[in-house]
Amino acid sequence: MNKKVNVIIPVCIAVSILYIFLAVRPLSKEIHFKTLWTTPCTRAATLPGDTVLHEEDYIPFKLGQTAGYFTEDGKIVNFFSFPYKATLSQKEYALFGTSDSSIQIFSNKGEKTALIKKQGFPFFQDGRKYLMLPGGHSFAKLNDDGTVKFSFENYVPITAFSSSKSATAAGFADGTVIVFNNQGEIDYKYIPGGSTYDIILGTAVSDSGVLSACVSGHDKQRFVIAKKESGHSKIIFHQYLEEETNRQLLIKFSKNESKCFFEFKDHLGIVDCKTKKVSHIPVKGHILSIQETEDENTVFVLSKKDNTYSVHIIEKFDRYTGCFSFKADNAFITVKNNSLFVGRDSSISRIDISHK
Repeated sequence: MNKKVNVIIPVCIAVSILYIFLAVRPLSKEIHFKTLWTTPCTRAATLPGDTVLHEEDYIPFKLGQTAGYFTEDGKIVNFFSFPYKATLSQKEYALFGTSDSSIQIFSNKGEKTALIKKQGFPFFQDGRKYLMLPGGHSFAKLNDDGTVKFSFENYVPITAFSSSKSATAAGFADGTVIVFNNQGEIDYKYIPGGSTYDIILGTAVSDSGVLSACVSGHDKQRFVIAKKESGHSKIIFHQYLEEETNRQLLIKFSKNESKCFFEFKDHLGIVDCKTKKVSHIPVKGHILSIQETEDENTVFVLSKKDNTYSVHIIEKFDRYTGCFSFKADNAFITVKNNSLFVGRDSSISRIDISHK
């Protein structure tokens, strides 16, 4: 008996040691946040006379009826208020009302740069300029000087709109998505269908213009990704959504076009465009913004429910790593390099991100 015990004990010890070595795995790096500064955004700062700012130094912001530009080190370099609406890009901005016959365009420094000599509602996105024309069923893409580069008129209202480096996508109330190239030619179009009532509630187009996506319909609402092939479109992914909504929804492709993010009721959907794997992450309220870090490892999602804003953090493909919330009347998020900037009512904070 003692011999058996003497044999069993060394075997158990050896198995335990072997298990420890085999089970050891390096701990995954965790995300860390460090608040670098918080600055009020109620007026422009007075900068030293020798300060030189380059175009890429300007970061646009809009909070309620105030807007402007700030720098990575927390200086408000342009600040203005507006009575009705404003649209901003990194380079320029425009202020407009409901019935302006012409609209002035300003540089990020506040200097007049161009004039839109048409009535409508301007929309600036990453340096691209558009004008949504009166009636709600037509739009124009603008040149840098505010003149019309191309325009498109339809007989049904535009219900969703987006652009990228290579293309412009418009969704319409009859359930049609049309993708245009930069010369204004129709690249491809499609009707997702599959619902009792057709309407496009959100759309996006990738930087290459090859992929586009939309949320469409009521009563069997669904999400669709289409791919351009030989001048035509082919639906490469679709999914019916269990939860439906009747408002406009945010859709966005990742920078490298490997993922597509889409909003549906109280959720964020994420699709791997290559494997077609899909994941649904609960996000209460209305999604306002989706921002990627420069290394594309982390995604921040800003949502609003009642008067509470939440910033959700997603890593890798769909690993939800947490969120923080705050009450405010107005808020925004933006990302530059690997820093997160959070605007809240009358202040902006910079939060640096690292993985340790």
